[in-house]
Amino acid sequence: MKIGITCYPTVGGSGIFATRLGVELAKRGHEAHFITYERPVAIQDQDYENVYVHLVSVVEYPLFKYPPYTVALGSEMFRITGQQDLDLLHVHYALPHSTAAFLAREITGKPYVATLHGSDVTILGSDASYMPVNTLSLERADAVTAVSNFIAKEAHESLGISREISVIPNFVDSDRFKPAPCTDPEANNSNDVTVTHISNFRPVKRIQDLIYAMNIVTKKAPNARLVLVGNGPERHRIEKLVDELNLGNNVEFTGYRSDVPNLLGCSDVVVLCSETESTPLTLLEGMSCGLPVVATEVGGIPEIVDDGVNGFLVPLKHPEAIAERILELNADPGLRKRLGDAARATVMDRYTIDKIVCQYTEVYEEITSA
Repeated sequence: MKIGITCYPTVGGSGIFATRLGVELAKRGHEAHFITYERPVAIQDQDYENVYVHLVSVVEYPLFKYPPYTVALGSEMFRITGQQDLDLLHVHYALPHSTAAFLAREITGKPYVATLHGSDVTILGSDASYMPVNTLSLERADAVTAVSNFIAKEAHESLGISREISVIPNFVDSDRFKPAPCTDPEANNSNDVTVTHISNFRPVKRIQDLIYAMNIVTKKAPNARLVLVGNGPERHRIEKLVDELNLGNNVEFTGYRSDVPNLLGCSDVVVLCSETESTPLTLLEGMSCGLPVVATEVGGIPEIVDDGVNGFLVPLKHPEAIAERILELNADPGLRKRLGDAARATVMDRYTIDKIVCQYTEVYEEITSA
C-alpha cells in the first residue's frame, strides 16, 4: 500500500509520532510518502527504504500577508497522489492538513484518514477562526482517529463532530526504550534520585512547577538531580528561575538529545506536569524503560497512568504534590522498582509498535476497500 502522510516536521509529539508510524509502515513493506514543508526531524539523519519526502512549495507574493499554505499543501497532495499512485492520505494534526486532504480528494477521489493529536482539537481547532472548516474537513474524512479517549471526547464536544472516532493510541519502540543499566560514567551516583523531564519547553508544559517542586525536594534530598531534556520558548525563563532558587547544582539543561534511551537509563523518575496532554510519548518512553512516572491528572494521561500502580497522578499546578511523590520515590527504591516494572508491563500490554501499527493498517484496508 502507498500512503501519503502529512504532519508538522518538528519535534512536537504529533510530528514525531507520524514520522515513526511512516517508518514502521515502510518496514512492513508499505510505501510512506511524507508531504510537508521540510524533511521531518525524526528522519533528518537517516534514509529508510520505502520512505520518501516531498516538499511543499509556497509562493511568496507581496499580495499575501500570510502565504496560503493550505492550498499549496492540497495541491502537492494532489500532485503526489497522481505521480506516485497513492492509495490514501493520512493526515496528522487536523489544522490545516485535513482541509488540504479534503481538497485533494475532491480532485483525486482517493480517501483520507485524519488523526487528532491535541491542540488541533482543544485549542486551535475549536477557535472560531478555524472551527467551521476544521469540523467540516473531519466530518467528511473517510476515517477519523484520535490518540486518546480524551481527544475523541473533546472532538465531539468542542468541534461538534458527530461521526465515529476510533481511538488508536501512540506507540513506543519497546526494543529501543527498555530497562538498561546506566552507561554514563559522569551520571550522578548519589543515593538521591535523578528526575528527568522531556519536552519542547512550551508554556503548556508548566516546567516551572517542576522547578518549584525540586526546590522542595532538595531541602530533604540535597543530591537529587533534575535533567531537563529539550528546548523551546520557555527555556530562558526556566534557567532564570533555577538561578533565582540557587538550584544550579541540581538542575541540568541538556538541550535536544538523540540518545534519550541512554538518558532514561540513568534516570529514576520521569515527571510531566503539563496543563493538558493527549497520549504523551515521553511518558510512554519512560515507562517502557521501566521507570515510574509522576504526571498531572489531565487530558489523556489517566488513560496511561494508573495512580499508585505504574506511577503517580498529581493535581495540576501543585508543585508540593509533585515534590511529595518524588520524595516518596526517593526514600523507597522498592517502590520505584514495583511501579517501574508495572509501567513496563503496561507498555508491553498496550503500546507496542506491532499492537498499534496493525490497528492503522486495518483502518487503511477498510477505507480503501469500501
